[in-house]
Amino acid sequence: MVVTVEQDKRRRILDAAEALLISYGYRKVTIDEVAAQAQVGKGTVYLYRPSKRELFGAVIARDSARMAVEHSAALAADPAEVRLHRHLRRTFLMTMRRPLAKALATADQAVLGEVLAGETGARFAAGKVETMVRYMALLHRHGLLADDPEADPAVLHRVSAVVLGAYLLEGAMPAAGGMPGAELDLQARADALATTVRRAFEPADEPSPATLRAAAAELAELGRQWAAELTDSIPEPSPGTRARTAAAAGRTE
Repeated sequence: MVVTVEQDKRRRILDAAEALLISYGYRKVTIDEVAAQAQVGKGTVYLYRPSKRELFGAVIARDSARMAVEHSAALAADPAEVRLHRHLRRTFLMTMRRPLAKALATADQAVLGEVLAGETGARFAAGKVETMVRYMALLHRHGLLADDPEADPAVLHRVSAVVLGAYLLEGAMPAAGGMPGAELDLQARADALATTVRRAFEPADEPSPATLRAAAAELAELGRQWAAELTDSIPEPSPGTRARTAAAAGRTE
């Protein structure tokens, strides 16, 4: 795959912004620092994203899109990963091993600051909720979820409460070494989440391989759609946009 000059610049800008966000947090990073690390002019950064918040929102969107692609690959390798307890276990492990995803899941304001405030955060949250709702619906349709989330909207709330609790505990763990479960390693904490979800929300009967394959194919497509939506939110500037923005701002590389 041939990478254009513009695509390379975009990658370098996002790579630099991601590294700085992880190291110093949103509030402490400046666009000048992003430009210097990406080896581009400050004006070039603004051509891709007109504000600091949108730039770092794009960084988070890219990381989330990569996670969605990894989920699809896991489903292709093992359709049983479509089951709710397996999916949430894998998501938990992936999230805790990715600094940005972990900051997002544990509401780490030192890292995120106001990056997801306003329209950027609203779009991201709405997309995640819609994807989760569709996932829960397909699980029930294939007999992989005990209760119907369309008939009982509280199902989604109950699942979300369990998952959110697991991530909030992760955020509190360093400051509460004596709390129950603090001695468990990451794998054991992921297993604990999976056990809770399996017992609380899934039917007792084991699903057939055919059921798992059909459900996994649907979820993989849902994941591809979510990844594409996230990727589309990080567009490359058109030549006209580049020229107008540079002229208006007086910023050139």
